[in-house]
Amino acid sequence: MAPHCKELSEDLKKRIVALHKDGRVYKQIAKTLKLSCIAVGKTIQRFHKTGSTQNRLRHGRPKKLSARAQRHIQRLTLGNRRMSAASIAAEVEGVGAQPVSAQTIRRILHQIGLHGCRPRRKPRL
Repeated sequence: MAPHCKELSEDLKKRIVALHKDGRVYKQIAKTLKLSCIAVGKTIQRFHKTGSTQNRLRHGRPKKLSARAQRHIQRLTLGNRRMSAASIAAEVEGVGAQPVSAQTIRRILHQIGLHGCRPRRKPRL
């Protein structure tokens, strides 16, 4: 058997389809390419259904901010550690990026590895 991975390569899928067109059955194709019969069958079914062996697009919500905007937020934060998430959001929006909430800013900073903290209280004298 081939090593376990999430997807078959394009080249391998094209070889599966070519062998199927030559008249080979699933079991022979699987044995030749050292794959499971299910992987061969699913690949051929998908080819008959769509007409191609390309992977379909993934689902998921697109990111609100680009990588460049995230680096800008990181630079702002490291420049002034006392800036609040709301003020960073206002500044990012002023630069020309789309409006983002303070919670989005906090989420991005957490992903980068920066976490919020409150400054120490000034002692009363």
